[in-house]
Amino acid sequence: RSSRLQRGRRRSISLERLFARLAEMTLLGRRLLHPLRRSAGMSSSSALAAEAAPPSALRWAVLPWSFFIGENVLLSHNRASIIALCGGDEQSYHALYNALSTAACASLGFGYFFRVAGAPPLRHVSVAAVGGSFVLQAVGLAGLFQALPRAQLPLASEPAHGERAEPAAASEAGAAARQWVIRCPMDFKGESASPAVTSPDGLHGLHRVSRHPMLWSLAAVGLGGALAVPSAPQAVWLLGPAAMALLGGAHIDYRHRRGEGGTLSAETERVTSLLPFAAMAAGAQAEGALGSLLALARELKVENAVLGVLLAARWAVTRGR
Repeated sequence: RSSRLQRGRRRSISLERLFARLAEMTLLGRRLLHPLRRSAGMSSSSALAAEAAPPSALRWAVLPWSFFIGENVLLSHNRASIIALCGGDEQSYHALYNALSTAACASLGFGYFFRVAGAPPLRHVSVAAVGGSFVLQAVGLAGLFQALPRAQLPLASEPAHGERAEPAAASEAGAAARQWVIRCPMDFKGESASPAVTSPDGLHGLHRVSRHPMLWSLAAVGLGGALAVPSAPQAVWLLGPAAMALLGGAHIDYRHRRGEGGTLSAETERVTSLLPFAAMAAGAQAEGALGSLLALARELKVENAVLGVLLAARWAVTRGR
């Protein structure tokens, strides 16, 4: 009996030790896992907070554009004073202006490609938003492409031996008098043969639309992109060209009224506008509202505009996938 009791006590002691060791291991595991759980909880909450409002991405969406617009407006507005501070050396002013503009453009590019593009929070882009994006970017790209030489088909039929015969002679000669030639896709020679300005107001092309057509064309491309990108900070960045067109264009008009860097007469200001299509819609131009629109259609480089619309359509199809 005594040996059985001793063996029973030994077993109970062993079981107690085993349970005690298991309890110690469980307590140690809890102590080790608790900081990990707490850090994981903090990281997930911080990730949710960052997704809700990422301050770094928003700063990079706003501050570079503020820097770019601010340095352009301030330096051009205080041009005479800055040149005087430089001892009357205009080259020093241009060096300062160019250096700051380069830094501003570098910050814009770095911010967009490395901090803003695709940054959260993300949003759903509807089909209507993609459609509106296409319209805005088609208008903007059609305007920007007007700055290029007129586009033309690289293969065309011309009179043989480069001779331009009279219409009657050409009809008599028939197809044998013509030959196929390969041309440059850009008509650089045609730039010198542009149609003369025939409007009584002296307006032609995109200057009917706005006094700053290239700024607003770029703004339309940016606004269209802002409608269609899922990233909210990226959309904010893409609003920058519109802010530049509005604020920068207004400041250019202010300087030109004062005869600084250009001229803006009262008559020119009456028949044109800062905002796109405002003067045309008001009928301020000599041809009236509808007449100025038809004149604009005649004066545009239609081939270039078609290329811009096709590129905008390509972007819209890519976003729709």
